[in-house]
Formats: sequence, structure tokens, C-alpha cells
Amino acid sequence: MLAFIVRLKTRALLLAVLAAVGIGGAAAAGTSPHPAPGTVRSSAVNQVSLAPHGSHGPLNAAQAASAAATCTARATAAGWANNGSLVTASAVCVAESGGRPAVYYCNPTGLDGDYPPVNCPGIYDRGLWQLDSAGQSGTSDACAFNAQCNANVAYIVSGRGTNFAPWAVYTSGDYAGYVSAAQGAVAALRSGTVASAVLGACLARGHYAVNAPVVIGRCGTSARQQQWSARAGAIRGGHLCVAVASRAAYANVRLRWCDGLTWQKWTPSGTGDLRNALSGECLADPGSSLVPGTQVTVAPCGADPTHAWWLP
Repeated sequence: MLAFIVRLKTRALLLAVLAAVGIGGAAAAGTSPHPAPGTVRSSAVNQVSLAPHGSHGPLNAAQAASAAATCTARATAAGWANNGSLVTASAVCVAESGGRPAVYYCNPTGLDGDYPPVNCPGIYDRGLWQLDSAGQSGTSDACAFNAQCNANVAYIVSGRGTNFAPWAVYTSGDYAGYVSAAQGAVAALRSGTVASAVLGACLARGHYAVNAPVVIGRCGTSARQQQWSARAGAIRGGHLCVAVASRAAYANVRLRWCDGLTWQKWTPSGTGDLRNALSGECLADPGSSLVPGTQVTVAPCGADPTHAWWLP
């Protein structure tokens, strides 16, 4: 995992406090909007700047919904599972950046700006999830200000969706004001990754062809072969659908032309299983290998994390 530092973004007068901490911005309670872009924020002692830092003021409902749609689309492509983690990731993103991929916050000056260029004499936070230029020094500006690359790095920083403590808007609770917008955006999703309950594993296409194997992929890459749409019980990748090869126990799972028949129908259960309508068995990682490239199968349904998957 990439190293990072938790830091509250504050105004210039709190700079001495900021020297010890790193990524993301805290949203303090308050009612004063941000100043216009490129101006210094108010420097009242002991008051941190309002979130989201990159939006120059609290977002109204329409702005929050638009920002959440941007954040959610990038988060699901990166691999955050639709098990509550995706909603939280989206709300944190909205609180951090207002859904603006090019925005940065300069800690020494208290200025917001838009990339390119970066006009900051010290540490700055970048892009959708406000990746810290010091704690995330291994992440280039070209990546941090690219919406999807930023999301991929943030997914890894979050411990593959298990830990949002690196973001001060989460630890302070200020992200909560955007949870409703994030829930709406997630409910509207029709495509993204099919993430396993086992951290870091996503459903993937071996290649795009009839009879190509459906395999285990490594989340956090936003790879095209890991992006699916879920409609009418089918898991689609373009014109091809995830299908069981036969009624046999432990049958392989492959890509077939989408035809709407039972071998391509998958029903999610309350425990996360995806049950196939033809075989009655559930999508599974054979032998719990979790090795990228391993062909998935079906297996008897049960309380097994290697049988649990979250549709986008």
C-alpha cells in the first residue's frame, strides 16, 4: 500500500499544526461560503476551512447530485464494492473535492486552484479524493488530476474499501452531509465492477470473445475487462454475458452472446451469493485461489466469502 499522511486542510494561520499530518481536508461546521477561486480563505483562528475545499462553498442539492454521480462512476470502476463502501467512498469524494477532478488545495497559502498548472509553494491536495502531494508523492500530478487514476489510488489508500480514516472529512463526520446524494448516485448505477467479498478481487473477462473464460481480476486498475453492466438478471460486457457452461456441478463460467436464457441469469441473495438460474449453483472462485486469471466456476451456494459478489 502506498504511504500516506492524514492531514487536516486549514488556513495559513494553522500551518504549524499542519506540519505533522497529511491527506484530505476536514469540513468544519460553519455558514460562510468559500471566497472566489484564487483568493485566500478567511483566517479566523481555530477555524478550519469549509468543505468541500474544491467547490468554493457548500453544495446545493443539484450540485451535490452531479458531484456524486462523478465520484460514484469513478469509484465503482476502481473496485469499491456496492456493499456500503461505495456510498461512503462517493460521499467522501464529494466532501473533499466537490466532484472536480482538476481542483487542488494549497496548504501553505490556503488557496484553491485548478490544474494545470499547480501554483503552490508547498504541499497540496489533488483531485477527486484530494491525494496529498507529500504523503502520496509516488502519485504524479498527471495521475492525481486524472479522475480515474485518482480513484484507483484512493481505492488502494482505503485498504481496498475497508478504511476511510485517511480522509479527515470522514473522521470528522463531515462527509455525512453528502451520503444522501451518494446513495442516489449508487442507486442509479447500471455499470461498474462486480467486486468479490474477498478484498481486491473483481470479476473479469479473460478476453472479449464467445467462450472466453470469465476470470478473477485484481481490483484497483479500472481495467476495461472488469467493467460490467447488470440488467434483467444478466451480467453483460458489451454484447456478451456471463453464462454457466452447463448444468453440471462446478461447471465453468464463460462469455456467451446475450440471449436472455436461464444459463445467463444470476440472482443475488441477501448473503451476496449470485445464483445461476440454470444450475442452481452460485458464482465462485474455485479453490479460493484469488489468483488473477483463474477461471471462475459455479459451486454449491453457502456462507463463503469466495461465493459473495456485489453487482454495480
